Amino acid sequence: PVRDSIINQELNNLEDVKKISRKVKLRSLMIAQTPHTFSGIEVAILDLLAKKEQCPIYELLGYKKSIPKLAYASVLFGKTPEETLDIAKKMRQKNFKAVKFGWQNFGLNLDSDKEHLIAAREGLDSDLMLMVDVGAIWGNNINEALKRNNMLTEAKVTWLEEPFYSDAFYEYSELAKQSSLSLAGGESCHSVESAKNLIRYGNVKYIQIDAGIAGGIIAGKEICEFAESMNVQYVNHTFTSHLQLSASLQAYAGSVKSTLSEYPMQLKSLAWDITKNHILKDDSGCITSPLEVGHGMIINEKALDQYKMDVEILINSKKLF
Repeated sequence: PVRDSIINQELNNLEDVKKISRKVKLRSLMIAQTPHTFSGIEVAILDLLAKKEQCPIYELLGYKKSIPKLAYASVLFGKTPEETLDIAKKMRQKNFKAVKFGWQNFGLNLDSDKEHLIAAREGLDSDLMLMVDVGAIWGNNINEALKRNNMLTEAKVTWLEEPFYSDAFYEYSELAKQSSLSLAGGESCHSVESAKNLIRYGNVKYIQIDAGIAGGIIAGKEICEFAESMNVQYVNHTFTSHLQLSASLQAYAGSVKSTLSEYPMQLKSLAWDITKNHILKDDSGCITSPLEVGHGMIINEKALDQYKMDVEILINSKKLF
């Protein structure tokens, strides 16, 4: 249904892309993989259209300019508090004004969690923003989150990210009511509607959207506009390549209300090598969506050669692909 909704469709303007998106959704109501699949296709379609119009993707969306976003270094907690301290110091030395620590084993042991938070705050000093991402490690257990309320507050955490699954609206809402923490989430939201519901009913203060999951860049912009109307900040979700970083920035490139950007700092070699150019911080610690045509990134095709594989699809010995 995704393929058949796209092939032979007209592509002259942004409204054509929206029509394709609506057709894909209507024909794929019962197929869970559709949003993820179409998101990447939509980014590619917008890149083609922007190249036709000789403008950045964000201009297609109606933004007149790309406004700098404060980049927060996105890193994993260390395996020990000492490693976390060292990582925090290194991010500060790299002139980041904000750092998000996540995952590893954080959330499993109260004493260890507190030690990691103390180490992170010490390494960043008192002036840098600190965010914490627990990757839904507590499932839907509100009590586990509340046990850490004081230590997170003492560490002056800007937000607690993904304490629960993204569709646990009640749990998000209850934690927001019962704690002093600002909550963030939404990276696994697979549609505009799911993101809006997390805002409406989960009471998050930051909605984090992945252009490769939620339906694409246009979906991201719609979520951004809704979020800001509800006094919620829109933030990109990016933990891979700078191609993905560019795509994730386009949806809110011209927003003056949503001011933060995730900036992955522990990339695998493929994620870095896949583009010839990269989005770099300025002296103030900010990044901007590329000003070049399309998504603005130059694909390094040679870097992909080592990953190429010959693939055949056979059914009853008949070659389909």
